Amino acid sequence: MRLLLVFLWSLFFCFNVQAGNKNFSGFILFGSPNTNNLTPISEKYKGKTPKINLDNGSDLTIIIYSHGTSRPQKKENCTKSYNQIPQSLKILTKTDNTYFYYLCSKATDQGKLGSYINKRKKEINKILDQLISAGIKPGSIFLTGYSAGGWTSLMMMDQVEKKFNSAIVFAPAFAGPRNEINKYPKWRREERPRQVKKMTKVKVIKALIFAYEDDGFNRPKELNFLKEKYPNSVELVGYKCGNGHGTMNNDCRLSKTKKIIKNYFEKSKKAK
Repeated sequence: MRLLLVFLWSLFFCFNVQAGNKNFSGFILFGSPNTNNLTPISEKYKGKTPKINLDNGSDLTIIIYSHGTSRPQKKENCTKSYNQIPQSLKILTKTDNTYFYYLCSKATDQGKLGSYINKRKKEINKILDQLISAGIKPGSIFLTGYSAGGWTSLMMMDQVEKKFNSAIVFAPAFAGPRNEINKYPKWRREERPRQVKKMTKVKVIKALIFAYEDDGFNRPKELNFLKEKYPNSVELVGYKCGNGHGTMNNDCRLSKTKKIIKNYFEKSKKAK
């Protein structure tokens, strides 16, 4: 009986450890050069922002990554391959004292249409506040993201320069694919224009945007309104790889994309 209890307890412990690592928010270290001054967060994320505890914060650069959303009515599974940080961004960790903070969002679209974007903005704001309180300079914080995460990063521009430097986003999208406009008309015909109007009310948008010609959500021409309104602070890079909305995870121009990101990152840091 005792052996059985030990065995069952071991199963329970292993299951919970594995389950606890499925969806979390925290620092992800890709062999960064020095982790002695950083306390990684690996606890299960339960909706509240884990407390950030950093030493020598003023010497660090933090990149917050925000994943996409498959179905806004459900919490996203952050372990899916398409929710991982793209290879093209990981080049930034080769810079000394630069780290990624992965936000596994718990925001869902319950109630008001499109509300999950505002909820995710609140999650990001909490992280920004904690990073700044820990001594990180706003000019050393970057927002990055894919799809809904990229869209949210652009919606955060009311805080640019106050709380973060700028954004690097891939295939920013919010209101579903274009071919579903008649199936879900309120998303693209009502809520998307509302959010675009709100997004472009700000004085400046500082962003590097990657958009794909064969993306079923937003092609470069659907995002060109940002370049037209903010020509000096928005860089819009458009191309086609044949991989649609998920091009960032199978980028036929990976080397060139890395170079563009690295140059933008270095230029933005110097201008902070």
